[in-house]
Amino acid sequence: SRLNEVTKGLRKGELVTITAGSGIGKSTLVREIAYHLHTNDRRLGMIMLEESTKRTMRGLIGIHLNKNITVDLNAATAEEIERGFDELVTEDRPIYLYDHFGSSDVDLIVQRIHFMSKALKVEYIILDHISILISGLASNDERKLIDMAMTKLRTAVQELDIGLIVVSHLRRPSDSDKGHEDGAKVRLGQLRGSHAIAQLSDICIGLQVDAEDSDGDHRQINVLKNRFTGEVGAAGLVHYDRNSGRLLDQQPTF
Repeated sequence: SRLNEVTKGLRKGELVTITAGSGIGKSTLVREIAYHLHTNDRRLGMIMLEESTKRTMRGLIGIHLNKNITVDLNAATAEEIERGFDELVTEDRPIYLYDHFGSSDVDLIVQRIHFMSKALKVEYIILDHISILISGLASNDERKLIDMAMTKLRTAVQELDIGLIVVSHLRRPSDSDKGHEDGAKVRLGQLRGSHAIAQLSDICIGLQVDAEDSDGDHRQINVLKNRFTGEVGAAGLVHYDRNSGRLLDQQPTF
């Protein structure tokens, strides 16, 4: 894909941030990345703080079956879902999901990341999303809390030599009546909280809707920061297929 061409793929020892406006498809994108890593024999851990482990696994099975069972469980039979699970998760190719029970303390999550890496030999971890990590902390200074959380996550990446993919929310654009859901352009400076997310990430990837068709199912991928090659900018168009629940590469038409 064009995104792989621009970033040259994912690497251990790097922190990648994925961001977009509300409801634009961040979690769908990270599930596609998770499926890609897993099916390419990378040991994977997922810390999905906005959903249950059951929903996460259902999403991955849906990708495997090319059926949108997260929206419509009847899109596949119980036998198909069971077969999908058995094909996807095997003894020598597990997926580790963190069952958070509503607990999202930063230090606890960092401990879980250490455990996944050291005890379970996980190479890549997806954390969705960072705002939840600080939402329960007793402070009004979101900027300082995100600084602290990102610094701890970055330190873990360096210590453990893992690849960490973090989902982050955006601030609403202040210079426009248009929100990101209406096609406002995603910029590095809009990352929620402080500049720490941008500074401490090796790669930042933005997902945005088509300004000309904000209700449509196309999404533009933009690389906002790329420490590895320095190349930034448009990195492909993807289409959300409602039947399969998949984000598919869309070839540009000229």
